[in-house]
Amino acid sequence: MSRKPDAMRLLTMARPASLDRGSSVSADDLLVKAAAEAPAEPGRRRPRLLTAFRLASVATAVAVAAVVLVRSEGATPSLEPARTVLLAAADRIENANPATGRYWHTIGQSMAVGAEGQAPDGMKPRLVDYRVTCTHEVWMAKSGRDPSWLVVTAQSGKPLTEADEETWRRQGAYRLGGCEGPGVPGVGGVVPSPPFAVRLDDELAPEVSYPQVGSTHVTTKEVMNLPTDVAKLRQVLQGWTRRSGQRADDESLYTQATSLLSQLPTTPRLRAALYRVLADVPRMRNTGATSDPIGRAGTGIELSGSGRRIVIDEASGRLLAAEERGEHALTSWTALTASGWTDARPALPTRIIGP
Repeated sequence: MSRKPDAMRLLTMARPASLDRGSSVSADDLLVKAAAEAPAEPGRRRPRLLTAFRLASVATAVAVAAVVLVRSEGATPSLEPARTVLLAAADRIENANPATGRYWHTIGQSMAVGAEGQAPDGMKPRLVDYRVTCTHEVWMAKSGRDPSWLVVTAQSGKPLTEADEETWRRQGAYRLGGCEGPGVPGVGGVVPSPPFAVRLDDELAPEVSYPQVGSTHVTTKEVMNLPTDVAKLRQVLQGWTRRSGQRADDESLYTQATSLLSQLPTTPRLRAALYRVLADVPRMRNTGATSDPIGRAGTGIELSGSGRRIVIDEASGRLLAAEERGEHALTSWTALTASGWTDARPALPTRIIGP
């Protein structure tokens, strides 16, 4: 946004060094000194017009210098293309430790906006708009012989407006929402208070089937065998999209890459390949330095026109968060605080959802 510069600030910026704090020479002293040092014809008084002219010249020079300074300070450096940032992240992360283990374990926080309501049988409820935040862990088993788990350790739902809160209280002030967000297995509906665990690989509950890449249900073996060649990886991901009956396009590639980078077991070489797949998407745009939803500094890379953005740590190439934005505000996000392989087993709470 353009803003007219303040005149006093410009004069302050362009003042000579002799007027800085600590100088014993005042502005009046400088003007008197300038007048005294200029040669004058003997026996004649210096015209007042000359002093006025000099003052006007000094003011003009100060103003010009100030404008130059403001233009220089106000210049915004151009951002690197998203492709450059993503390829650099791929190079940094490719040679990380390729350790493996029994479980791929991630810890994160998420937020989602939703709507729900309760009413007697046969009556249509009035919906309550709400925001729910969660702290969760995902334990993704490497072997199909072990179960995978979503463990919710904290959850807090709140109506969005005073009107929503009034409706919610009239309906009984029930627990709002579940833990849902980009890359987080959906656990919606009425859920118990945390901590609780949801078994993700239970074939009797397909709504929480896991793993899932975008909208496609896949197997652990398929995820572990993904190619690291960029062209072949893109072909596999597009094939998965078509398998689920969806159209393979920029948005499906973005969603799949985000799912794999944020929640699913991947090697450093595969994570690098996923960044390179994203780098080839023409709609990716660098939004510059930013903070993720929990305050960590990073660089924002968005899929232009979709409301979707990832935040990455350029120094390490690590993905910090995935966000989805509506017309005016974030509608969901997931921030990863830890991820990696472990041989440890999950310490499950006593309350488990499902069979």
